[in-house]
Parts: sequence; structure tokens; C-alpha cells
Amino acid sequence: MPFVVPIEEARAQYGEFEFISALPPSEQKAVFHVRDEGGQDLCLKIIAPDYSIDRLEREILALQSLSHPNVVRLKEYTFTTKRGHHRHYMIEEFIHGTDLSDQLRPSQNWPRPRCSEFFAALCDGLSALGSIRVVHRDLKPSNIRVRPDESPVIIDFGLARHLALPDLTSTAEGAAIGTPAYFAPEQFLGTKHDIDHRTDLFAVGILLYQALVGLHPFYRRGMSYELLCDAVCQSNGHLVGSQFEALPTNWQLLLSRLLEKERARRPHGAEQAARILRGLETV
Repeated sequence: MPFVVPIEEARAQYGEFEFISALPPSEQKAVFHVRDEGGQDLCLKIIAPDYSIDRLEREILALQSLSHPNVVRLKEYTFTTKRGHHRHYMIEEFIHGTDLSDQLRPSQNWPRPRCSEFFAALCDGLSALGSIRVVHRDLKPSNIRVRPDESPVIIDFGLARHLALPDLTSTAEGAAIGTPAYFAPEQFLGTKHDIDHRTDLFAVGILLYQALVGLHPFYRRGMSYELLCDAVCQSNGHLVGSQFEALPTNWQLLLSRLLEKERARRPHGAEQAARILRGLETV
């Protein structure tokens, strides 16, 4: 269930900000578009009381370590006690524009040059995450903002995995954390130790497929978790059909590599994927 804070309650608690609107919440955070006293637009995230402090600290660590145009910037993290209540909140830059979910519509194919530019920039952001050994692990349309200039910004690092830090939970725990429609095979069948930067690249492959072909490569409305798992882990039906086969061969090859069942057969990293995408810009 999403963590919801009524906007009037938030206004009463955070009087230093002008509240513009409530934004879609997550299970861990209530989110608002606010403006500070200097007139700067910001994103205020109020942290749910039961959210793991260890996981929150790792999210903060990931954001503090980066300054990249395709990754949201953290402005401030504050923990206070007021009237006996603990308050954790984050202030991020506010990304003007829309979520990618508003632009990935069924049967609406993007022009290939736009796909090259947009997804290469998205991979640039993932490459920056790779440089600090962070895997986003929940890359999906609602976690990608699209600026008015059509450049992507990766947001919401609540489920990020830090490869250089000790695990927060049992090593026997499965890897099924995130949004199943954008899972890689290792998220369905593996453990957390199977999650690395190539897991995010599988999600990029799903998103790119949606943009190029106009439909999800695996998920269909009403599909059960078990059927989705089978489609992602076993089926190659997404690599046939008139819409996919109408793509130039190099585009088909890139999609098939990004959506490989075996991690080792995907591109080595996001930097390589970005380079391939830029080479396809006019193809």
C-alpha cells in the first residue's frame, strides 16, 4: 500500500515550503511538489515511519555520490524530532516534465532516432550508477522522468542494490524485489547475488522494445505472475511477429541482446549499450 500523507497535514508539518501538488506516492514515501522561500521548485519526500533506516541510508548514499544530468539530484536529507515525533524527509530537485509512462503508449511507436538519443542518455545515467557500483533494480516507466527537452532522468532509489556494501538481509533471500513487469530472469529465479548492472539493462531492453514496437515484450493484461515468469525466463515469442521483424536487423539484434535470458550474453555494461545506441541513431 502506498504511504499517503494528506497535503494539508504535510503543509502543517513543513511550513517552510509552499506546497504545489501531491505526487504519486510509493510504499515508502509520500511525495510532493514544493517550492522553497527562494522560489525554487523541489520534490519533498516524507519517509514512512516503518521504512528501514538502513535501506534509507543506502538510498541517500547512492544519491549523494552522484551528480549526473540523467540521475535525480539529492538536495537535502533531514532527520528531526518534533513534539515527540520522528521525521525523516528528503529534498530532491524537481524534474519538470512527465513520467515515461505517459509516453509509452500501446501501438505508438517512437521514431528510431529518438529511441537512440533517449535510451543512450538513459544508459549514460546507468553507467554513472555503475561507476559507484549501484544497481537501480526497479527501472520502470514511473521511475524515469522525461524533461521538456525529452532527456530522461532516473529517480527513486529505494530498492537500489549496492554491490560494494554488505547485504541488509539474508543471503538466501530471493531476488524478486521490484516490479515484476520489468524483472529480468534472475529476479524471478535467482538470489540477490545474481543481481548486477546487467539486470538494469534487461529493463532497458523492455522499455526500448515498448518504444520501438508499441507493446510490452512479455506482459499482457491480466497475466499471472507465474505466466509472466515463464514468458520472461523461457519464451522467445517477443523476437517474432510482424512488428518486431519490421525493424532493421541491427535494432533487432540490440533488442535480442538486451533481452537475453543469460546475463553474460547481454552487453557488458550500460556504457557499451549507450555506444551501440548512438551508432544506430540514423539506422
